[in-house]
Parts: sequence; C-alpha cells; structure tokens
Amino acid sequence: MSRLKGSRGFTLIEIILVMVIIVIISTIIISRSRDLSTGLISQTEIMKTHLRYVQTLAMSAGGSDVFGIKCDANKYWLFKGAAPAINILKLTDDASYIGADDKLDLAAKNIQASAFTVFFNVRGIPFSAYTDESSNTPLSPDLTISVTPVGGGASQTISVTELTGFIP
Repeated sequence: MSRLKGSRGFTLIEIILVMVIIVIISTIIISRSRDLSTGLISQTEIMKTHLRYVQTLAMSAGGSDVFGIKCDANKYWLFKGAAPAINILKLTDDASYIGADDKLDLAAKNIQASAFTVFFNVRGIPFSAYTDESSNTPLSPDLTISVTPVGGGASQTISVTELTGFIP
C-alpha cells in the first residue's frame, strides 16, 4: 500500500520539463506574431515619411507649385502639379519596389492601402482636389489611410490633419 502512495502525482523534474516546453512554444508564437506586426508598422512609417517628404517638397518649392501623392490601393507615387498622372517623381525607396513607371508597388512590400490622393501647396496645407491657387478643395475632414497586410489581418492607420497637414 505504501508503494502506491509514493507513485501518485508528478515529480519536480516532470513539472519543470513541462514548464520549459510551454515557455519555448510561447516564445515562438509571440516572436512570429511580432514579426508580422513589426513589418506592417515599419511599412506604415515609410508611407508616413513619403507623405511628409512630398509636403516638404511643396513647402520648399516656392511659387505656386503643388505636389502630391496618389495611391490606387496597389501602387502609390509622388507627383508635381494638379494632375496626378503627369510629372511623376521618383520615390526615395528601395529600387526593388519601384516599377518602370516610377510607382511604388505595395504588393512587393506585402501591404495594401486604401486609395487616396492628397495635394500639398506651398504652405504645406493638404487638399483633396487642386486645380490652381484659386480653385481647389481643402482636405475635410482629416484624411485617414488604412494600411493592411496583403492577406488581411490587423491594420495600421495614417492620418493627415485637415488645414495643417500634420501627420502624427
């Protein structure tokens, strides 16, 4: 009878071994989920940098030059002037993501973004439509851009504040 009492339960070594296995599996799962979100966060920050860059171009150009950025959900590009399809400017990014048309391929970066067009004038003020200094449509309300991984999943947002063009 005393042998049966001693054989019940788990030993300390068995409990420690199970805990070590749980920690290893948890670490692998957490690190993989962080890798996916880190890639999305970094790509979103790059897109923010491009928006700030085009705003800076507009502010430093002087005169009545207007610059903008357009996204059709699959590609985005910088442009100068009131027509987004004309005077496309080469983006400052890894050349492997830039096509022959000087547009950045979002699918190559494994992301997609909501379609948008934003113009910036010499004061850095954002517009949703722009013809000339006297005929334009100020951004209203704030522009919100959603950036998601290609297969779906958690998304990141970018905001361009109306009137000021602030991009937090």
